[in-house]
Amino acid sequence: MIADSQKPSCEEPKDQKERRHGTLSLVIALAGSREAVVGGDRRSIAILGSCPKLEEELYSGRIRNDQELVARARELGASCQVSDGREKVWRSKDVLVGEVTEISLHFERRRRIYLVPGAHLIVDVTGGEARITGQGKVGCIVLGNRFTQKLASEGVGRARGRVNEQLIKTILAAAGERTASVSREHTVLKCIVTQPDPQAALLRVLKEDCKKSGWRLCGLQ
Repeated sequence: MIADSQKPSCEEPKDQKERRHGTLSLVIALAGSREAVVGGDRRSIAILGSCPKLEEELYSGRIRNDQELVARARELGASCQVSDGREKVWRSKDVLVGEVTEISLHFERRRRIYLVPGAHLIVDVTGGEARITGQGKVGCIVLGNRFTQKLASEGVGRARGRVNEQLIKTILAAAGERTASVSREHTVLKCIVTQPDPQAALLRVLKEDCKKSGWRLCGLQ
């Protein structure tokens, strides 16, 4: 344990090229009865080596903006790169998809939400295995770190559960102003195409993604 009088620092990586890429910031999905909406920020943060203290402060909301992130990383002797060009939401045919990720040389973790009007599917991907961990009909799902999840929950609470496209945009904008883990820019997509069998439509796109990425599908089907 580091004493208060000592300067905290990050662990030196055994491999100086090792980087941890994180996009675990904020994706909000709404599967309504007549529409589906998904929104996400565009931030990706790469941290060279292992610096759990910086990650803890970043994803708990203690680091509020880019200037504080740069300064705190310097204090801890860490090296990080920030990009706002990573799209976390997209459209696959008439299915909306959102994703948060954590990737390094040694592991890969992804959590995805697939949704159409009337149905949603949550999938966790670790290495080469895609596991269905949740599914449902109408609902609002938030993917992100604990601080952004709390922000989103508070926003939904103030709206008394009446989630719509505008509320998702408002929550994303507010998160971008309160934490460096979220970009100021965001993308919001909407779909009003209803499916005769919503769950089947989601599974079809998921299976296509598994085939394309070489993932083994398991879990609820």
